[in-house]
Amino acid sequence: MENSYPVNNEIRPNSLFSPSKADIREPADNDEIAGEEYVRCCMKERDPEYNIEFLLKTEAYLLQLAYSHNKILSLSNSRTRILAHQVECASRVISALNRRFLIADEVGLGKTVEAGLIIKELEYRHNYKRMLIVCPASLLYQWQHEMRSKFNDAFMIMDRRQMRRAARGRGTNPWDAHDKVICSLDFIKNKRFLNDLRGTSWDAVVFDEAHRLRRDSLQSTLAYEAAQVIAEKTKALLLLTATPFRGKLEELYHLIALLDRNILGPFQSFFFDYCLEHSDLSGLRERIAPVLVRRTKQEVGGFTKRRARTIRFELYPDERMLYDETTRYVSEEFNLALQSDNRAVGFVMTIFQKLLDSSTGALGSALANRMKRLQETADHADIECRIRGDAEAESGADLVDSVEDADGLARITSLKTAFEMRKEIETLRRLVELAGRIKTNKKAEKLARLIGELRKKGIDKFLIFTQFRTTQEYLSRVLSGFTVELFHGSLSREEKEQAILRFKESAQILISTEAGGEGRNLQFCHIIINYDLPWSPLKIEQRIGRLHRFGQKEDVSIYNFSTKDTVAERVLEVLERKLKVFEQSIGVPDVLLGRIDDELGLDTLIMEMAAGVRTGRSMEEEVERRLELARRSYEKIAGLAVAERIDFNYDEYYRITLKERKFSNRRIERFADLLSRADEYAARLIRSGSGSGLCEVFCDGGGGAAAWRRGTFDSTAALEREELEFLAFGHPVVDRLVARCQSREFGGATGIRVVNSDTPFDGMVFYYLATFRSASESREIIPVVVAVDPCVPEDAVARVEHVLMEHDLPVAGPDVLRQKIRGGLDEYFIRARTRIFQKIDERKRRLAEDIDLSLDPELEKIKESHDRRIAELSEKLEILEAQHKWYGRNLKGTITRTKNLIMKTASERESLIKTYRGYRGVEHSVELVCAGILLARPA
Repeated sequence: MENSYPVNNEIRPNSLFSPSKADIREPADNDEIAGEEYVRCCMKERDPEYNIEFLLKTEAYLLQLAYSHNKILSLSNSRTRILAHQVECASRVISALNRRFLIADEVGLGKTVEAGLIIKELEYRHNYKRMLIVCPASLLYQWQHEMRSKFNDAFMIMDRRQMRRAARGRGTNPWDAHDKVICSLDFIKNKRFLNDLRGTSWDAVVFDEAHRLRRDSLQSTLAYEAAQVIAEKTKALLLLTATPFRGKLEELYHLIALLDRNILGPFQSFFFDYCLEHSDLSGLRERIAPVLVRRTKQEVGGFTKRRARTIRFELYPDERMLYDETTRYVSEEFNLALQSDNRAVGFVMTIFQKLLDSSTGALGSALANRMKRLQETADHADIECRIRGDAEAESGADLVDSVEDADGLARITSLKTAFEMRKEIETLRRLVELAGRIKTNKKAEKLARLIGELRKKGIDKFLIFTQFRTTQEYLSRVLSGFTVELFHGSLSREEKEQAILRFKESAQILISTEAGGEGRNLQFCHIIINYDLPWSPLKIEQRIGRLHRFGQKEDVSIYNFSTKDTVAERVLEVLERKLKVFEQSIGVPDVLLGRIDDELGLDTLIMEMAAGVRTGRSMEEEVERRLELARRSYEKIAGLAVAERIDFNYDEYYRITLKERKFSNRRIERFADLLSRADEYAARLIRSGSGSGLCEVFCDGGGGAAAWRRGTFDSTAALEREELEFLAFGHPVVDRLVARCQSREFGGATGIRVVNSDTPFDGMVFYYLATFRSASESREIIPVVVAVDPCVPEDAVARVEHVLMEHDLPVAGPDVLRQKIRGGLDEYFIRARTRIFQKIDERKRRLAEDIDLSLDPELEKIKESHDRRIAELSEKLEILEAQHKWYGRNLKGTITRTKNLIMKTASERESLIKTYRGYRGVEHSVELVCAGILLARPA
């Protein structure tokens, strides 16, 4: 919903700019022109004369609808450095008949910016209004901030509190309360909120981190089911993910099915064509290419370098004793877990091994908590009893992924007798005592020394990653001499945003758990310190990707800590030498890292080596074998990610970004300046900044408190100074200035316009607003010129009509022309009507031709998909009827259902074909906005 921006105590902007009854116009039929009689009456009532309102009214429409005549003009309305591949992506999506795409650019290439560009273009080119963004809960505020700061789009975050507030109106769907909404994937998985979603529709929907929408041939997730509901209720759909092909090809099938079920056809055919071993995937690549946008860092280029350095050190003697004793304990317990297939204990020991390589403090705390929990359990065991852990039903991988708070390990027990538990308690007590004796920590000393050395070189921002909260808290104490912010999964959304903001503006160090490894943009920092390393190459790349992305001006330095003669050292060797995670300037491709993560099972391999089940050489050989499998799998599917190229002119991109951006911004600024001088209402919203290059606008700035705020029309200045209001389309003040000029109360229905022309002539100019409707809706402002002398050459008239799209200084005309025009007023209106319908017919013809080019492939796709489905069902029906007839099985019900499915599929096929063929018929409506005297004169 639109915000209210009070101007003073007497006038409310909502009433100030809301349309009056005179502005509410009935839609015109094809042979009618809305507003024509109103403008004619205005001209008959009084002679047209020079007035700034006439020029401002036409300029308001020309600026607002400039998107119809320019390629990606939202470039001038965005506060960000937009790159060529992002413009290419946006251009491809908005020009498509079906605007439903999988955007799979690698991490760091700006998928958020691409989505923002597309949303902006759809809003202005095709009149899209209702937008929904679904993202991980941790990224809600980031998406809201990016859309507002970069694109002047205000999105409401929908949560339980907002749902309750929106649902107060009886009989209303709470999802209809706001046109632009952001919500989390977890939120819409709630069936109560999902049911309301079924009752509403959207113009465009974006799913960020779309790889979380998982479904395969055996089971579906709640996230996927929610996405299915939403996908059926939207025109445009964007699925954003850097790793679209991590899982099985069945998962890819269902992801593409969200975009269009007809692309890959029925699942059975897809499975036999592509999912069996040695299947040829070239046909699959051709099928998904039209809906896939993917660029790699290598293709795009422009990245700074990344350099890795390992900080190796030896433990102090007391630390080494704790390490060796704990390793022995972990080894014994892990082997017992393997023998009894006890995943819960295997999980606990894996985390203990990681804690060993994280910090003594974190390890000691986790050991003490586990000892306490086991003691409480053993005290209640009079005889041999067995305690089943809460987490036993879960898979080890899921548990390992979810642990950030190591103290939570105390809650995970195992199948053990009371005697076995007491034996483990004694071991834990000894380890806790060893941990308590340690007063100095070699690793922490190395960290403090490293930061001190880098500070001397002038570096003042450091991002430190650890897997555990206890280590995070310990490091915050070690680094108490610096300004430190903590970022972890237990923070609220508001707390997370504030932590990132403080790190950007003032704090020197951000210590983050894996919660900061996904989705966050931290390129204002270029030093990353991996205090401990996750046993996942993909997670490491996600960490680095927070800094090593577009917008990073410095080379990124990565510091890894490695303790000699420890498991951590072996892990780093695998990551560095085998996987080459840190070596390449742009990193290992995300898709390959995903396959490596899936195939390698590094957690299990490392634990087997630590527990003595495998030798170091055996682990290396197994790593090599699994890496080869991962690479083969990657090579098989990597070709699927080759996106279809479009005819994109990069020279034109360069020209638009540098020249037209400046022109458009200056034009909006001049429009606002003229309006504020001519109109009292506008003057209460915007005022000059006294030669500073800035101005002042009255708005709430996104914080809810209305006040005068400094703003700029210059996108470069807005990019450099984020505290400024960026005054472009989408900003409430600019949109209200435009709405003010377009209202009838503003005036300007008639006037005088002077333009440059090599062929001088007098006449009238009519400004028509034409709306075209087919698969989508678009609007254009079309100037029509009628010369007093019908013999004026057509090419001279056409050139003037083109010039009228550009702004020119107003000049008053002679009185004699007004009389001459007024005398033949009806004739000029008739000639203008004839000319505008000729232009509209020509525009409709071109639109129909463009639609035809896109329509035939869509129709073929629908026919092929449904015909294959009907063939499968018909084959099944034959088998059922044979079984019913020859084997005496009662299959009447199944036969009837199968016949109904065949009829339903055939009916759906015909319905879709009819719908798409209907797009060939372009409908239109037209409105006369204003008209006036035209003087065409040589320059």
